[in-house]
Amino acid sequence: MTGFEREPITVTTSWDDGHGLDLHLAALLDEFALPGTFYIAPASGEFAPAERLSRSEIAVISEQFEIGAHTLTHPRLTSLTREAAWQEIVGSRMYLEDVTGCQVSSFCYPGGVFGPDHVQMVREAGFTYARTVRRFALDAGTDLLRSPTTVHAYCHLVDVIPALTYATFKPVKAWSLYQHWDRLAMCLFDRVLNEGGVFHLWGHSWEIAQYNQWAALRRVFAYVARRSGVRYIANCAIPSVVGGVL
Repeated sequence: MTGFEREPITVTTSWDDGHGLDLHLAALLDEFALPGTFYIAPASGEFAPAERLSRSEIAVISEQFEIGAHTLTHPRLTSLTREAAWQEIVGSRMYLEDVTGCQVSSFCYPGGVFGPDHVQMVREAGFTYARTVRRFALDAGTDLLRSPTTVHAYCHLVDVIPALTYATFKPVKAWSLYQHWDRLAMCLFDRVLNEGGVFHLWGHSWEIAQYNQWAALRRVFAYVARRSGVRYIANCAIPSVVGGVL
């Protein structure tokens, strides 16, 4: 080193909603020895009951991966009364702790929609980490109850500027990053690998299946897994290894 010490390199992943396809995703994470936090809304109104993870399936996933809370029914918190929002937040933690027998200390805001009151509720409910859907962060942020992410396993039409930026304004490379989220993910991982920081990949198993992105996800897993000098952690460990202001 020449007076400059690179930040530690941290890799974490998280997967939202609690769809039954999370079982397939968990098997894929296991294949590559990657950590994963599964944010589960056990009675999500966006899925038919048969599509959701069952209690026994949640318990099976919890044997190897962190389970995080994602409310009970997956509403946008800002659409609820204060009392209803509190019940969704604290109720989800109670339910999941009952199912898994494990402490649930991580939370994810449904749709990334929340207000200051909801952050306070998350704190009062006993969570020590809460994830948003803000992307392109190469660290965990300074407020770990509003923590950002790095990349979503999905191609966003609004990502023109980030693609240009990370392609250093090379048009051909930028077009490739814009069209292929997996290439963008690997580019961002390289940035963290070179400079230090946190690489946080997230997504939805049902969305990966809907858009036939399993092969792309496998490529990213293979690229980021089993790297020397990289610490691989669940979301719940972020406060202890990264620090931040709660």
